[in-house]
Amino acid sequence: MSADPILAEVIRHGLQAVAEEMGAALVNTAHSVNIRDRRDFSCGLFTAAGDLAAQAEHIPVHLGLLAEVVQRTEARLGQKIPVGQMLVTNDPWITGSHLPDVVVIAPVDRDGRRIGYVANMAHQVDIGGVAPGSLSLGVSEIYAEGLRVSPLSLMREGKVDPQIVELFRINSRTPDMVLGDLLAQVAANTTGAARLAELVERTGEARFDDAVDFLATATANRLAHRLAPLEGRVARFEDSLEWYEDGADADLAIKVRLSVAGGRLTADFTGTAPQVRGPINAARPLTMSCLLYVAKAMLDPGLASNAGLFRQVEIVTEAGTLVDARPPAAVALCTSITSMRITDALMGAFNLLMPEAAMAASTGSMNALIIGGEDSRTGRAYSYVETYAGGQGALADRDGADAVHCHMTNTANSPVETMERAYPMTVLRYAILPETGGAGRHRGGHGLTREIRMEQKATLTVHLDRTRHRPWAVDGGSEGSFASAMLRSEGGETTLSGKCTVEVPAGTVVVMRTAGGGGAGSWELRPEAARAADRRQGLEARGEALP
Repeated sequence: MSADPILAEVIRHGLQAVAEEMGAALVNTAHSVNIRDRRDFSCGLFTAAGDLAAQAEHIPVHLGLLAEVVQRTEARLGQKIPVGQMLVTNDPWITGSHLPDVVVIAPVDRDGRRIGYVANMAHQVDIGGVAPGSLSLGVSEIYAEGLRVSPLSLMREGKVDPQIVELFRINSRTPDMVLGDLLAQVAANTTGAARLAELVERTGEARFDDAVDFLATATANRLAHRLAPLEGRVARFEDSLEWYEDGADADLAIKVRLSVAGGRLTADFTGTAPQVRGPINAARPLTMSCLLYVAKAMLDPGLASNAGLFRQVEIVTEAGTLVDARPPAAVALCTSITSMRITDALMGAFNLLMPEAAMAASTGSMNALIIGGEDSRTGRAYSYVETYAGGQGALADRDGADAVHCHMTNTANSPVETMERAYPMTVLRYAILPETGGAGRHRGGHGLTREIRMEQKATLTVHLDRTRHRPWAVDGGSEGSFASAMLRSEGGETTLSGKCTVEVPAGTVVVMRTAGGGGAGSWELRPEAARAADRRQGLEARGEALP
């Protein structure tokens, strides 16, 4: 290729810096705890053709979602995004995510020529729907989940359209938060567009375009090189998503067949359960995002996040299934639950392709807790949205990490002080749970618990999986613990379903316990020094006493 490899590397870091600066602008101008403190967002830059050029290392599940969002948006519009406009959309069949993940896209033009795009995806705390947080159970179609918008012009020639702002405002229980965060997304894109234009100006358009093409090709070649030792291998794996139908527990199969041929990786999900009348369905882009993440994690974590990844991977799905749902499917739990179950299925198949690098199952869901109501201190509605960390599955050569966000999410936690200041609640306990990670030569990471006393009545939504099926182990290790949620009051304790929306009175204590990861290898082979360290820290693994 004609590009200078050294210049291409300089541009790669320049693009990454722009994406990171967009994230900083979003954090510094956002209103909600969810974006400002938890950092539930991602930012990316794109070529003039809409191909992903770079993405900041924010949220893994957003990798495959942002990557093609410009192209899907323009396909819906039937034209290029007009000069000077900034579009907003949250349609899951464009964004690949659920409705609270709002995407704002801006074209970047220079001297009358399109040089690229910038975009960000940020989780808004309330976008309407039947319950606070817009992630409710008990819905069967997307129409009940909140405001859904096809690409609309949020900004024209530097001015925000007040009608679009009003559309978001009147559909949210927390209008000030949503509007503040929406304008923060505009600020992030404004920053990104200016920095991208400066980078292109310093480099020159032709050299910049050659360098970006070079980087994508280098990524594709590097991934093909990592796949070469697996040429001809095939592996099948099946995991299940916990659901309920007609009042009874139901396990929904997620099946995948991985194969490597011609330097390409194919994930075939044929046989996966049909979509359901409930909010656990996923649009096809989310399934691709899971495959991209697992390919990077298992083959080469240092791979750049750009369009080159797509050249070496492919998914096969059946329309109308959990992994390729069709409208009007409800999708609220697609990221918090379904993406994690897809990832576990892919991880299980990769373990068969690469047994020397097998990794046990992690906590199994994003362990989301959503609480909302009216805060009598302010007379305004509030919406608390958080995903809780759990135990990472043990790796082939080390223990799993304790109480961390795993796989498809890596948001920060809400500081206790921030929670108690922003919401009518008191945190009574926040701790790592011993004996939740599975025992093994390398133990699984432990889950955590958080206990929250509700100072006022509220609506509570829980997103958990692994409440009936423990995270699996590898190579003779022990499984991780179950996840659970319960309510504690003067009347005693009530165990909640892993996926539910309920009303809770003031004084109720909400207890969340996340699953630990599975272990790897026989516990009898665990070094005594590691066992002693576990005992010293009070972090013995689950299953150590088992034969």
